[in-house]
Amino acid sequence: MCIMLMASLLVGPQLKAGAKGLEKIDASTFRGNTGISTIHIGSDVTDISSASFRGMMNLRSITVSESNPFYTSYSNCLYNKDMTELLCFPAALTGAVIPDSVVSIRENALYGVGEDLKEQVKSVVKEQASESMTEAQVPGAHFIHTPSGLKWKNADGSIKDPDTELMKLAASIVDTSTTEGMTQRKQLEKCFNYFVKTSSYERKLDYPLGDWTGAYAKEILSTGKGNCYNYASGFAYIAKGLGYEARVCAGTVTSSLGGRTAHAWTEVKLGDKWYIFDPEMQGAKGSGYYKQTYDSYPAGPLVKETSWTVTF
Repeated sequence: MCIMLMASLLVGPQLKAGAKGLEKIDASTFRGNTGISTIHIGSDVTDISSASFRGMMNLRSITVSESNPFYTSYSNCLYNKDMTELLCFPAALTGAVIPDSVVSIRENALYGVGEDLKEQVKSVVKEQASESMTEAQVPGAHFIHTPSGLKWKNADGSIKDPDTELMKLAASIVDTSTTEGMTQRKQLEKCFNYFVKTSSYERKLDYPLGDWTGAYAKEILSTGKGNCYNYASGFAYIAKGLGYEARVCAGTVTSSLGGRTAHAWTEVKLGDKWYIFDPEMQGAKGSGYYKQTYDSYPAGPLVKETSWTVTF
């Protein structure tokens, strides 16, 4: 995932440093050499402390010998060998590509990085970490697969059978389209595709009023038919059942006949960001409506006027 932050830089002479022949790098290794802009880490380095690069405000690039068995570099940043943990994002670096394997950030890894860029990096890594979670690792209340069928795990860890009609209907979708071994993100994708495939549009003239999301969800989950409000509420409860924060949104969308028309869709929170999931439009258009933003939504502009957070 690419993260770029534009900035005006005054670039002075580049000072390079090497860590060839060293076995350990710590806070004393480059002490007093704050002008260093580039560091190359040799194959012999086996230990790099978290404070090794603190205060190196001119550092723009770290590279690592390909034969180093413990560390590697990518896009001028330092990682552990399998690139699951970010060890140093150089303070003077204004943009980088974060590999999708990165799921954690080491202490001091973002020391000196500008606040906006720091928050972008944190957000991307947090979202990637959530993508790799298995069902057993998902916090909070959600459905889980057990030898005796799909159950509901409460936030305190206790287990119960789905005990309301709406919960049972959502559980049926999850049970049919997912397995225990899938990541939470894969379960979300499988449920979305299955829900779209097994649902069909049915035009209605009435506009939902009051506390309507549960009733509309039950209707489409039990009959397989509904309008955009049914689709939006149905998938919101499915996503909630997988452990996500989800809400039903209503507003207007560009009409295929021109002008604007009323519409409803689902928003699901992934990491620190909310994304659009529009199963009704996916069914109508065929693709392009899974995990979109308001800027990338194909039938935009999509204008949100109100929303309802769902819960069992």
